[in-house]
Amino acid sequence: MNQEMQNVLAFYAPAPTGDYSGVSGKWQWLWETLQGDFNEEPTTGQIATGAVISMIPVVDQIGDIRDLIANCRKINEDTEDTWAWVALALTLIGLFPVLGSLVKVAFKVLFYWLRRGIFRTRVRGFDVNARAAVIWEAVAGLGRYFDMPPVRKTLDMMKVRNPYTFLAGKLDEIRAMLTVKDMLKVMDDLLQVTRDLMNGVVKWGPASLRDRVEAVWSLLLSVRNKAGEGLGAAFKSIEDTLEQLANRLRVEGDSAYRALPGDNLHVLGNERQAAERIFIEKHKPDWVDEIGQKKYPALKNFPRGNQKYVEEGWPQIGVDSRHGKEDARFRTFDSSLRAGLVQPGDRLYRVVDPGSADNSYFWLREAEFNDLKTKSQWRRELAVWKSWNENGEYVVYKVPPGQPLKVWEGRAATQSMDNSTYKLEGGRSQVLLDPKDLDPGFVLQRNKTHWKYDDGTGDYDLDPIKPYIGLPELTHNWYVSKALKER
Repeated sequence: MNQEMQNVLAFYAPAPTGDYSGVSGKWQWLWETLQGDFNEEPTTGQIATGAVISMIPVVDQIGDIRDLIANCRKINEDTEDTWAWVALALTLIGLFPVLGSLVKVAFKVLFYWLRRGIFRTRVRGFDVNARAAVIWEAVAGLGRYFDMPPVRKTLDMMKVRNPYTFLAGKLDEIRAMLTVKDMLKVMDDLLQVTRDLMNGVVKWGPASLRDRVEAVWSLLLSVRNKAGEGLGAAFKSIEDTLEQLANRLRVEGDSAYRALPGDNLHVLGNERQAAERIFIEKHKPDWVDEIGQKKYPALKNFPRGNQKYVEEGWPQIGVDSRHGKEDARFRTFDSSLRAGLVQPGDRLYRVVDPGSADNSYFWLREAEFNDLKTKSQWRRELAVWKSWNENGEYVVYKVPPGQPLKVWEGRAATQSMDNSTYKLEGGRSQVLLDPKDLDPGFVLQRNKTHWKYDDGTGDYDLDPIKPYIGLPELTHNWYVSKALKER
């Protein structure tokens, strides 16, 4: 066995105690290395180095064989475990021949953390919280890899400015062409390499290994014989996991690499409202009323009958018992406020401007959004001042499988502008949720409303849209609290 092979083995596992200096001993070392399960507490450097080592000619598939054996052992424990099959699929997808070296290495790091999380938590069914945590951990591990100076240098040389969105695009390509047949082909190729290596162990290793080698080979063949059915049954979960991972990568890329060129100083608070008041006085937009009673009066108090829902997990919009303060978001509704459920698979829509957070409080059900035809209708019926939201884009959130999303819904209350007679009518049904209940793995790409980013007046000195000129369009802006970042 040459020195290069020995150096690789030393990375994966230290030589066992005893005399492994001869040819027979080194083959035993190789065999025992291949039996190792996933390292439970690797450093980022180890993961990155292991991924790079796995690209070295001659020894490039040692790590892949090791992962294959570990995956098959997990499947053998319970062939009905969907997530053990998902973990095997991730190993196989990382070996697709259409992937370039950079993508393969990045996927090895990403999928390592994903498989590790799956095996650690033993996620079953559609445990959304557990799956979200696993995907979060995987993307965080990938981020630490991207932070390594040699990796940054390589990305720069390859002109990959945003590796997160780059990888998200590659995952989309894989999802579009992924079949069970393709995964089985990759598995068969890897099994052939595994058999060749096992033959070397049997030929050159100590005789005591032969029965153990054949036992592992029998296990691999047993899993292979079930792989068509197992991967097929898990295919929807595989696709869903890749979609959520791609979505999460896009959110990370948009948030981490959000450029702010040009004049992007925001006009805040009273200044924006003052600018809007001047804008209304000059242009008389058709969504604003100047006189008349409030058609949909806002609630003055949180209905006592709804407090029971807060105690059962609905968003806190009454008295905040932790701080003794009232959360006044219920005042954006009229008397129609009620507790609601958004079922798994249903879609919620949120109209945003380039600076708005994706994961905020107010959304629309799909039917309500599709019924909106103009920006004027949106502003009037949802009672949204320009100084609150300039529009131009929208975000779609697909409620994950599992439990329904607990929300408040009802008609938007009429809104009055401070120190003026101006009103926005309201009346269209809106949804209020707790942003902490949203998973970035289920937010779809931003799209344009086609209502234009401004109001077509050309009066940028008075139009609050001015601060957003120059911002990149259609990029996510997912707010992450400091506590969540430090997880």
